[in-house]
Amino acid sequence: MGMTTLPLTVGEARASNGYVHDVMFWSRPEPFVRATVDFVRAGLSAHERVLVALPAPRLRAVRAALGDAARHVDFADMEHLGANPARIIGAWVAFVTASGDHPSRGVGEPLWAGRSSVEVSECQLHEALLNDAIPATAPLWLRCPYEVSALPTEVVDGALHSHPWVAQDDGRARANEAYAGGELGAMGFATPLPDPPAASIVRTITHETLRSVRDLAAHVARVCGVADERAEDLGLALHELGVNSVVHGNGGTLRLWRTPDALVCEVKDRGVVADPLTGRLAPDDEEPDGRGLWMVNQLCDLVQLRSSDTGTTVRVHTWL
Repeated sequence: MGMTTLPLTVGEARASNGYVHDVMFWSRPEPFVRATVDFVRAGLSAHERVLVALPAPRLRAVRAALGDAARHVDFADMEHLGANPARIIGAWVAFVTASGDHPSRGVGEPLWAGRSSVEVSECQLHEALLNDAIPATAPLWLRCPYEVSALPTEVVDGALHSHPWVAQDDGRARANEAYAGGELGAMGFATPLPDPPAASIVRTITHETLRSVRDLAAHVARVCGVADERAEDLGLALHELGVNSVVHGNGGTLRLWRTPDALVCEVKDRGVVADPLTGRLAPDDEEPDGRGLWMVNQLCDLVQLRSSDTGTTVRVHTWL
């Protein structure tokens, strides 16, 4: 694959490019920690705000390697923050908003070895949508590490398609000719999910059935062994989805089925969600639309949202 090399120092990236979203490929822990610490220290030296969001083992290693400098860095456990990938963009947008015009940089690893195929799909959509979620003029340098020695080739290729920049060994970034463009996120958002299995529970969603939809989801979750509190959260999420379906889609269809790992609940209707970032950003008081989908993302283990001119599908996974 050919790439155009355009080395950027921190200052050049800020002045000429604004938002820089790059991918850093790595294969061994020691060089990864060293490169990440160098990237963070460069930001601190430039008086930038820094947020590091990594899976717990790598987060501990980077924090330890930073020594006393770690007290000037914000840290987040990506295994918690990114368990549902739809929550991650909200964290980065909040970080950029809090930084204002002050330059900032971040390290975020949403996709690590061992994530399920469903999680991988949502991480890839998240990475593509990150290019639209942050304004092009925002003074943020966001670096996304990918462990090439542990991830499938198609995942690594996907990372090249979703990142406009690629990190170099010297810590700088180069333009990425394999980048698929800003429309990649919208295309992924409009791509239908795989068909549900034939063996599923099916119910019609109307104004009159909203309560029964909520109760059914909570009941099936308990039957599958889900704890009461999480079952109630799922019921509340399905109520929000049911209301959205009635208000925006003139009602729809609920399907529930079980996989080896999860209870899956799907709401499908003919409504259209125009903005792929809906539900990923907390709506303000003056913009109530999207509040229900945002709540669903906070309540549930993993949420898949797809929408096109033919309608909308929301698929909620509760891990068993």
